[in-house]
Amino acid sequence: MPSNSKPAVFWLFFILLAAVGLVRQTVLQPDLPIETNILALLPENQQDPFAQQAFEQVSSNVSNKVVFLLSGEDKPQLAAAASAFSGKLLTTNLFSGLSAQLSEQQQQAWAKLYFPYRGQLLNAQQKESLQQAPEEQVTKVLQQVYNPFSGVSGGELKNDPFLLFRDYLSSRNNSSANFTLYQGYLTTEYQGKYHIIIRADLAGDPYDTQLQNRLSALDELETTIKTMFHVELEHTGTIFYAAYGTQSAKSEISTIGVGSLIGVVLLLLIVYRSALPLTLALLSISCGLLVAFVVTAAVFGKVHLFSLVFGASLIGVSIDYAFHYLTERLVQKDNWHSQSALKHIFNAITLGLLTSLIGYLGLLIAPFPGLQQLSLFSVVGLLGAYLTVVCWYPLLAKSASTTAVPKLTFISLWLKAWENPKFRTLLPSLLLLFSLAGAFNVHFDDDIRQLQALPAALKTQETYIKTVSGVGQSQQLLLVKAASDNDLLVRLSEVGKQLTVWQKQGLLLNYQSISQYVPPLLSQKENFELVKSLYQSQAQNLSEKLNFSQAVHFDQPFKPLLVDDYLASSVSEPLGFLWLDKINGKSSAVILVNDMNDKQILQSYINEHDDLTSLDKANEVSAIFGTYRVHISKLLIGAYLLIALLMFWRYGLKLGFLVISPPVIAACVGLAVTSVAGIPVTIFNLLAVILILGIGIDYTLFFAEQKQLIEAKNTLLAITLSALTTVLSFGLLALSETQAIHGFGITVLTGIIVAWLLAPLAMTSRKVKR
Repeated sequence: MPSNSKPAVFWLFFILLAAVGLVRQTVLQPDLPIETNILALLPENQQDPFAQQAFEQVSSNVSNKVVFLLSGEDKPQLAAAASAFSGKLLTTNLFSGLSAQLSEQQQQAWAKLYFPYRGQLLNAQQKESLQQAPEEQVTKVLQQVYNPFSGVSGGELKNDPFLLFRDYLSSRNNSSANFTLYQGYLTTEYQGKYHIIIRADLAGDPYDTQLQNRLSALDELETTIKTMFHVELEHTGTIFYAAYGTQSAKSEISTIGVGSLIGVVLLLLIVYRSALPLTLALLSISCGLLVAFVVTAAVFGKVHLFSLVFGASLIGVSIDYAFHYLTERLVQKDNWHSQSALKHIFNAITLGLLTSLIGYLGLLIAPFPGLQQLSLFSVVGLLGAYLTVVCWYPLLAKSASTTAVPKLTFISLWLKAWENPKFRTLLPSLLLLFSLAGAFNVHFDDDIRQLQALPAALKTQETYIKTVSGVGQSQQLLLVKAASDNDLLVRLSEVGKQLTVWQKQGLLLNYQSISQYVPPLLSQKENFELVKSLYQSQAQNLSEKLNFSQAVHFDQPFKPLLVDDYLASSVSEPLGFLWLDKINGKSSAVILVNDMNDKQILQSYINEHDDLTSLDKANEVSAIFGTYRVHISKLLIGAYLLIALLMFWRYGLKLGFLVISPPVIAACVGLAVTSVAGIPVTIFNLLAVILILGIGIDYTLFFAEQKQLIEAKNTLLAITLSALTTVLSFGLLALSETQAIHGFGITVLTGIIVAWLLAPLAMTSRKVKR
């Protein structure tokens, strides 16, 4: 135990270094070292690094998109609103570009891309028709030529006598099948209203807080447009969910952190009635949080808001050390000696720190950056608070005066109740029976989506936009890989055929694949031969029916349409991201499956083919969460056993059992209350159990270290104050909108209350007797 000022000087030097580090990390850097991306909490794909890279490429493209939907009953008015809105959208500095009104050049891009290859491009219906009854194509041409609304011109007949290219081109726009062009805008009609779609590309990362701050300008613009033109305006995109998550996390951090601090301040002023205890307590808390933030940011590069939400609750834990020291000062009065007081509580707070570290350090082995970061933040924060108490309190409180101890009537009555042997047996037994009953209602849910609160307003807008545009409510990414680009197109086409079968059976809404826009080389050659055969067999018949002055002949050379040709065209902008860069020397692409009703059929199909992988990151990580929930459960049991052995070694078998029993029962009750409340148990509830162990063992340790009744009163006063601050912190956590944090808070809240209730169990009968 420190006995001179050298540790205090060393710790002061370290705190000054941490303060300098904080300034460098926050003030001198362009961006705050705070991470808001929920995916940053997740582990990389350990089974398939190939799929991890593919997911990152696709998700980065999708997350940078924003879709706006303008709706109204007056079509010209709606177009005017779209024009005004798109004209001012870039002034918000949120977007680097937008796709609103299509120019004539953009409208002709499809024809410009495909026309040179028209002799080898056929859709599935055309191909089947030419194979079975090529003569029917002549009839189709005659019907379109003599239809006054078809718009067939002489130039089109000259370049494409069988009008194959016209039909092929119209079938390529599957993604915009619900839309038509009105004044250059993609427009559709749904439920008696007209709708216009506008797409925009973000000017940066959607999780960049500086970019999110510009959303206020967008809100003002949307309000202006809606008021001026009397239209409805919805939007959807990752940035809106990210901004909500950021604001929600900041709000929860401020609520939990500030609320805890206010509670601590009020308790200190009421109980100690002096400025010095308040200053000392806030000092240990501040040093703990300062060091935790700086070290975590240095190790991980950024501190996730999720870690800060949980880390803010460390106030209720780190204050334990201060409360025990300050209570010693309060009750000793004239006999107060700062160094002796520290010596009196040193063993208990050190053992308490060790037990907390045992629980938290185990989380460092979990393969989740979020849990690893939280573990490091908690370990460093608790060490910082502990060292502040040990190194500085004896010096800072050396010459302080003391005030009268407050009345301890309630505390005396509660301790007196523990003198009754029946009470000492009945209360723990009842709580244990309740926890066992609650165990039968435990429901496990490892869904990673519980980490993110989804506001109803944003979800409603997203659902409506998807419904109007016809893209489906749920999307699944299917990764396909092959040795070369052409082999990949072949595989995409083969998978597409199976998806088409399921689509006809009603198992999925639709799908989108690059092979729908660039056929494999073999298919192009087959199409070329079919078209060539059509001209050879039906050219004279068509010429006679339409009285052509010149003979119809086929003179187009075969020139393969390549993926590079498609990607170089503006028509690839909506779906070009489905074609991925080379990954590990292999060609790869993604198929977008919309509204797959029977996912088990799709998964079985994927399992049968080694070159297919589902890029369902949420389900993948949820499965990993379930696996490691089991592993952490075993780790938690091991931590409890290790701490129990430590207690047996320190206090003997009987007293050691009484020391470890309250936190064990408290953890069981916390999980039982969580399950009875209908909240699913997750990996984060196990994290709560670790906290209950760390805090609850502190309570019993101090009772086990006391020798007299008056010391027991002092201990109960200190742990009561500690429990009140902890309950305040985690009680506020239980109000979180994020289900995982909410469940975490409920578990810890009830567990800490039970740990406080049962803490006097660690007093032996010799100590209880007057």
